[in-house]
Amino acid sequence: MDEGRKILMAVYWDSKGWRNGEILPEDYELAKQQRYMFDPVEPISHDETLSRIRTVLTQIPPKEVANAFLYSLSTRELAYRSALGSYYYALAIPEHTSDTDYHCTLCDWYPFGRYNDYNVFNFERHKWGGIRHDRADYALFDLEQFLLLPKVQPTEEDLRIFRSVLDLISELPPTKKAGAYQQLITKRKIMKSNKNEISVMLGILGVCGILSSADAPCYRDHFADVFDRAPIEHTNDYLYPVNRWNASDGVNEARFQEVFDFPLAEL
Repeated sequence: MDEGRKILMAVYWDSKGWRNGEILPEDYELAKQQRYMFDPVEPISHDETLSRIRTVLTQIPPKEVANAFLYSLSTRELAYRSALGSYYYALAIPEHTSDTDYHCTLCDWYPFGRYNDYNVFNFERHKWGGIRHDRADYALFDLEQFLLLPKVQPTEEDLRIFRSVLDLISELPPTKKAGAYQQLITKRKIMKSNKNEISVMLGILGVCGILSSADAPCYRDHFADVFDRAPIEHTNDYLYPVNRWNASDGVNEARFQEVFDFPLAEL
């Protein structure tokens, strides 16, 4: 692990959980040099955020984010995993304006530093594969950082892992939800991971439409605003739409082919 990445991890996390972000100046400088930490960002307006999102989307072929997601399954390079959710969320954002200059309730954009600290974003990206894939400001940060990563190709092991993950859906009772699915993946130890990383992964698969349903379609089919994304159960903290997915919904094969550019049957 790069020294800058170690610093980033230690600033925000220890064995007890979240830390307060305190850091020595020399550590901060080293982490910035290696592009793991950043100086405070100036507020970015809603319209500029959407404009930059549209620009970065033209620079990323969808196959690259699909390859990166698959590559992350065996390598556990979680910054590569994050981009898939951000890409398909960003791609689905419709043209719109915000009613206020402090929050957009359609795309969940925020301009202020305490809501979009790039250092926190990057910590979450490397720690869990991101957790805010349904926010325009995170999507912009994530995709602009993705452009800086070396291009990768998945291996047969990555495909085997993904096939095993999706095959487990058939073992779940029809009414079981994402939480039970996460527990089964974790229990089977299909991949080097933990429950938080797997929960994020399922959220990403929901955002891009692979784990969605007729009642809760992905953002490409229906761009739900922040009021329509809440789960039915208050104990369900997964991202929309996987927070309303049941095992009986299975895999959306049309979205799978769109995202990975080959049919599910060939996985």
